[in-house]
Amino acid sequence: MADAGLTAATLLAQIRSESLQSLLAAVKTESSPPGLSHIPALDAHLAAVNARRTFRNWPLNHGDVVEIQGPAASGKTHFVYHLLITCLLPESRLDVELGGWGKSAVIIDTDGTFSIRRLHALFVFRLRRFLGDDDPTDVTAPSAEDLATQYLQDLHVFRPTSSAQLAITLLHLPDYHASNPRLQDKAIGLLAVDSMSAFYWRDRYTLEQLRDAADSSSRTPLPPNPLLHVLKSLAKFRASHRPVILMTNWGLNPLSKLSATGEPASPYYRQHLHPFPAPFEPHGAADALSSITASQPRDGDTAQLNDAGNSRPSSARSQAVTLPLHYHITLHPSPIDPFPSTFTLRDAIRHEDMRAVLVKRGEVKGLVRTPGEDIVGEFTFRIGEQEVLVDPDEVP
Repeated sequence: MADAGLTAATLLAQIRSESLQSLLAAVKTESSPPGLSHIPALDAHLAAVNARRTFRNWPLNHGDVVEIQGPAASGKTHFVYHLLITCLLPESRLDVELGGWGKSAVIIDTDGTFSIRRLHALFVFRLRRFLGDDDPTDVTAPSAEDLATQYLQDLHVFRPTSSAQLAITLLHLPDYHASNPRLQDKAIGLLAVDSMSAFYWRDRYTLEQLRDAADSSSRTPLPPNPLLHVLKSLAKFRASHRPVILMTNWGLNPLSKLSATGEPASPYYRQHLHPFPAPFEPHGAADALSSITASQPRDGDTAQLNDAGNSRPSSARSQAVTLPLHYHITLHPSPIDPFPSTFTLRDAIRHEDMRAVLVKRGEVKGLVRTPGEDIVGEFTFRIGEQEVLVDPDEVP
């Protein structure tokens, strides 16, 4: 007779299970792309990288995680706006190709800078670029403003005010998705957190206070950085729903010292958040690559997950890695050369109009890095008064 201690509960516990949402997300990952970013140079670079790594001929995969880092006023939020609009737009309208993903989107505004008015204005001008100006004689056709308002109904905005609230918000997103009448029948194509650094100083101060107050002889471990819970919740949602995830991050510490002109010698920044994927720094490269490998679905199935949403780690050290990072984008405003030291005030005034044109152009340069690869992609976009221009030939 078989082992008498073997019960039905024991047998069931040995059977790996997953939710229907996770299964559908895994199938969708293998069968179709989320869509284009519609930034030509960026799409071309991501498609080339994706073809080398996964043999898929499209730029983004469901579940891709993208970090967007840069100094203040470098265009991070407008980059997010552009992709939010792309996600919310349908593929077409009245036989006009719009190129959107036709899905819902979630924006978590931790910085408190998200502007629905600005997003609506950008949306309206994107629609007019595709559909043309409104026809005042056709009273039955919805205006671009009305269409933008309609499509924005699929955008869901959360504004947590602490790392704990951010982690809880992410943890309960699946329940919100399943129960919200406006969301439960649509897939979440994009999840954006703007930004991951919002509570950095507050959390750092709290941890330093706890460390200073702890008895040096005490063996009681200090609580983990609150960011760890955020990353675990984010990874868990990624595993179940597979949206494209955008995370903006401050550029605080340049990778190299300032040059003689006061500009950083390197365009990149060190990772100041911990724990956080750091694939381009010696201490985090191996863990970041193993996390990417472990996060990929295998044989059409999802891997066995731990409480962080990743495949079970093979070592204790890899437990610090809770979220894969597939691409890292560094943004910088295109530099404008200072006046030569030999310029007089009259020379400066004479060239003022020329410099004003360059400033108004609002050009932003992006550098795309991929963990495990040496090739760096480049792209540019421009932030205009009324729209984000993604093609060098576009005219405001």
